[in-house]
Amino acid sequence: MLKTDFMEKLRLFSEELKTLGNFLESGFVWHFSDNDLLMNVLQEQCEHANPYCRMIKGNPYRKLNRCIHFHHDESFRKLRLSPGFRIAECHAGVKTLAVGMTVSGVLKGVLFVGPFAGETKRLVPRDLPSVSDRKLSLLGDYLKQRMDHLFDSEWLPGQEKPLLTQLPSSDRRILAAANYMRDHCYDWITAKQAAEVSGLSVSRFLHLFRTETGYSFSDWLQRLRVARACRLLEESPYKLAEIAEIAGIRDQSRMTVLFRRYLNTTPGEYRASSRRENAAKADA
Repeated sequence: MLKTDFMEKLRLFSEELKTLGNFLESGFVWHFSDNDLLMNVLQEQCEHANPYCRMIKGNPYRKLNRCIHFHHDESFRKLRLSPGFRIAECHAGVKTLAVGMTVSGVLKGVLFVGPFAGETKRLVPRDLPSVSDRKLSLLGDYLKQRMDHLFDSEWLPGQEKPLLTQLPSSDRRILAAANYMRDHCYDWITAKQAAEVSGLSVSRFLHLFRTETGYSFSDWLQRLRVARACRLLEESPYKLAEIAEIAGIRDQSRMTVLFRRYLNTTPGEYRASSRRENAAKADA
């Protein structure tokens, strides 16, 4: 299968999960080894936004970030050793289901489901759905089989350094601005517009955005635009100048500069390489 098939399946499955989450009274969060794939799932599935976790671990925000990164690293490590799914419980007594997503037999992502009320009584989870381990195992089996059916026979080109990362910030103001940037990256948006979304002054927003995410406003915006251009180069027949315009990049020359900076290649070389890889996979 071609990479474009995978992206479309991922987008549709993300919508499917939203409906399932309403039924379960819970949420889904994706973590990928190549976080450029976050561009293909719903915004709400790109960040850990559960009110309970923010209340217990979100003050200071770094405490929540450490918890998220621990579960991310631990689940990737364990699911590489034992593919399938696992049930994890954090120090606050919250249970989370982690299901591995494999592509061509390689673990490419982890889908986290939860949180659910756990057994630990140190902190009593309020207003969280209570699900037995048996039912979580059944849910894990279903999600694993579903994802294997959709993705395991697919193929993705490798990428050593993701263009986009999972933003570590738990500050809702910064996340609101980041979501706005993602939705409008192809427009000529300014730091002032993003600051207005966050409810901060421009100077405070620029300082807090870098502190919380590790990226400057302009760097993150350019990364979003290059990621969009990459998708268009892989999936569309548009000319390079047209792709630059659609992606919100000033012109073709500027797009070439950005591709060299972030991907160490040119847009034309990127498109040619993607076509060769897709053709080789299609012939296999």
